[in-house]
Amino acid sequence: MAKSLVVVEVSQKQAYIFSSNKLRDNISRSAVIAYVTGSEYFKKAAADHYDEEKNEVYSGGGHSILQFANREQARSFIRAITLDARVRFPGLELFATIYDCKSEPTAEDISSLMQKLERKKSIRRASFSQGSFGVEEMDSSTRAVTEPKINGRKVVLPSLENDGDVYPQGFAKAWEFENLGASRNESSFIAVVHVDGNAMGKRVEQIRKDGQKQSWEEYCGTLKRFSESIDEDFKGAFAQLCAVVAGNIHDGKLDDIELKMAPNGDYYFPIRRVITEGDDICFVTEGRIGIECARIFMEILAGKKNRVDQKSYAAAAGVMIVHNKYPFYIAYRHAEMLCSNAKKYIANATQNASDADASNVSAIDWHIDFGEPEDGIDEIREKYRTADGKHMELRPYVVSGPAAFLERERARNYRNFRTIVCSLEKVTFARGKIKQLRDYIRQGETAVQNYLRANLIEDLVLQCYQGIYADADLSLIGTGQKQQRKTFIETTDGEQRSVLFDAIELMDTFIALSYTKEEG
Repeated sequence: MAKSLVVVEVSQKQAYIFSSNKLRDNISRSAVIAYVTGSEYFKKAAADHYDEEKNEVYSGGGHSILQFANREQARSFIRAITLDARVRFPGLELFATIYDCKSEPTAEDISSLMQKLERKKSIRRASFSQGSFGVEEMDSSTRAVTEPKINGRKVVLPSLENDGDVYPQGFAKAWEFENLGASRNESSFIAVVHVDGNAMGKRVEQIRKDGQKQSWEEYCGTLKRFSESIDEDFKGAFAQLCAVVAGNIHDGKLDDIELKMAPNGDYYFPIRRVITEGDDICFVTEGRIGIECARIFMEILAGKKNRVDQKSYAAAAGVMIVHNKYPFYIAYRHAEMLCSNAKKYIANATQNASDADASNVSAIDWHIDFGEPEDGIDEIREKYRTADGKHMELRPYVVSGPAAFLERERARNYRNFRTIVCSLEKVTFARGKIKQLRDYIRQGETAVQNYLRANLIEDLVLQCYQGIYADADLSLIGTGQKQQRKTFIETTDGEQRSVLFDAIELMDTFIALSYTKEEG
């Protein structure tokens, strides 16, 4: 039987979520996006035109696909939800597209539907936008409508309380960036973390190919279960991450963070989820634990398998560390760029690898902002070039992957970086001398070697190297006997990169968290 398929999706999601620089607004608007593309909203906004059992194909990843008996029913449904959304959620772009099947729907028809949606989004009238009606209550800083009303009555936004089930008991949820925690007697930083699943498109494409052998009902059920499993696994990984951080707090390993106290007497938890759309997640943390939180999230995720295709997950993460007053949208945009850079590294590193591909390797990239935001990651990294043409940074780093791949990319193994940055906390050399080394790394390898020798800290490299890039005999420290002490190392892309710079740059902005895959 021929049917009409409909896809409903919020466009320009980031612009909508981050049009406010308030964490509470960001979280609320993220919840709105999830709400308006779900069955709960369809039942309320289009009660006369929607039946979940008959109409829903699947929902997840920020969009929903539905089926209707004919085009007129599809149009009535779209008319009802888009009108309601336009009134209730000013600034939200809710896109919907209809695709009329010539016969019983197939997996190919869904592919055609999504292509039609992309064409529609590409020709949006970008020069026009919805203004206010002049009677709404406006936010004084963003000029956005804060309390839309229908017939004089305030619109009730979707509840955010259900997002509390991922946080540990005994902690309060932070609604302002400054409540994520602080450094004692120092400026407060936050880390904006963006994580995106790897090779998920290929997995969906494989399901589509397999769906050609299934009936339409079977294929719809497969898509629905696949989407639900992704949602459960990514949210579950975040909940487990929060439990790990809570354990570190209770064990006294985060005593350097000054947790803020909520009015009810509980301490605010130093992590807050902002976006969860299928395999796309964003959360913010106290600045010094952001990188480790991203690492732990991806390690937990790698241990889960989707219940439909029985494959585990891999992901890329970008972490932007900024002052808590920094414009959040810009910080998020840079976190996305860093995530994309990690994905690019994975693609290049696995291109000719026989032991790994993009679907089983996770990697992380990050940047600390020192007050001068750049246009993109390429512009940022161009400033990390040394005078002799080498790279100051070694990142992105591999977080998880096949053992053989990790061995080949050992210079960029996150575990090795973590060992180095933790070693810097234990060395006996003056902290100021170590930090000053950054300036000499910028000048090049010869300048680094001369600085180490002149300040009698050549053994710094040896202590940080132990068990990583060379077999280090610590009994030789201070004896003057030479061992491998390279300060720059060649990575598999043929570039020379500093071994120490990333760790030195993070000395004041990194706290190691206790978690291993075995613990999970």
